[in-house]
Order: sequence, then structure tokens, then C-alpha cells
Amino acid sequence: MKTPNKQLMRQAADALNNRWGLAICTFLVFTLILGATSVIPERMTLLYATLPLVWLIFVYGPMVLGMATFSLAIARNEEPKFCMIFAGFKQNYWKSIGVFLLVLCFVLLGMLLLIIPGFVVAFMLALSFFILRDNPEIGVVEALKKSRKMMNGYKMKYFGLMMIFLGVYLLCALPLALVMVLNISGLFIFTLLISAVFFLFILPFIQVSVAKFYEDVKANYVGAEVS
Repeated sequence: MKTPNKQLMRQAADALNNRWGLAICTFLVFTLILGATSVIPERMTLLYATLPLVWLIFVYGPMVLGMATFSLAIARNEEPKFCMIFAGFKQNYWKSIGVFLLVLCFVLLGMLLLIIPGFVVAFMLALSFFILRDNPEIGVVEALKKSRKMMNGYKMKYFGLMMIFLGVYLLCALPLALVMVLNISGLFIFTLLISAVFFLFILPFIQVSVAKFYEDVKANYVGAEVS
């Protein structure tokens, strides 16, 4: 039986209780590491131009696998540790890169066909890193295939969860957007800091909610296989 998204979000909030500090610090470091790809030097050369791409290819997949490990530890009420976000560099490093590249290729291919197929593909493969984390022996293609099977009948539910979080993101960004539109320079720094604090709370909540979503899908998928 599918667990309602609101209940999954409540479960995520409960799981984060007394762990907010660790979760926020961990996600801050995670965001800063991945954000390094957006740093553009003043003097752009061919070497500097390719560095963000190389960084993205060899760092993004392992970091996302590590974040899946960290988020699942919280969702399962285990003992989360900061070092878990680097777990992808210790185990299944090349597989995590393969999953990232294949998911990216399939989503881009879907986007080239039409926008909607691109989102459908992204939803189909949304659980790939969680699956790789729980099944380190599985192959890259097998992880994607299993995600596609597990998401059968859950894509609209996942879409609904993402729409909730999109609304929360927009609400957090609204004060900053209003300050910029109205050109109230005196409030810009203050509003930016407030929005940043909100985002720091939202990021762990979203990821743990998705981990709870995965746990729910996994339980029903295993149950369906047994029956």
C-alpha cells in the first residue's frame, strides 16, 4: 500500500529530529563541493573551460551516491555520519559515474524529443543511486532497469512530491525576488541570508523525504515480488 506523500514528509521531519545540525552542515558541504563547477575564472582558457566538466563527471556521481547513503541512514533511524557523503569515492566509484552519465544521457535524449518525455525519464531513473547504495554488487544498467521497474505506478506520486518541494522553493525565493524587483537595496543582504537559511533547512528535508519515498517504493516492490 502506497504511503501518502504528506505522511512520508512527516516521517522525514521526525527522522531529522535532533539531527538537523549534522544534516545542515553535511548538505552545506555537499552543495559547496558540487557548486565548485560553477566557478568561472576571469581569464578563460581551454583548460579552465574543461575543468568544470571534468569536475562534474568525476565528482557528481560519487557525491550523489554518498548523499544517498547519508540520507538513507537518517531515514532508517541509523547513525548518520558526515563522512558518509564521501562513501561514493570509497565504494562503487566508477559505477556511480556510470549511473550519472547514463541518467544524464537518457534525460537529455528525452528532452530532445520533448520536454515531458525528459521529465518522465528523470522520474523513472530517480531511484538509481539509492538502488546502487543498497545493492553495491549490481551493475550500472541493472540499477537503472530496477529503478524503472520500481517506479512503475509511482511516477505521478513522485511528481506530486516534487511539486510540493518546488512550491516550497518558490516561497523561500519569493522575498528575495520581491526585494530585487522592487530594488530595495537596503534589504537585499538581509533577505538573501534569510532565504539561504531556509534553503539550508529545506535541502536535507527534501533528500530525506525522497529517501523515505524510496523506502516506501522498495517495501511495496519487494512485497509485490514475494506475492
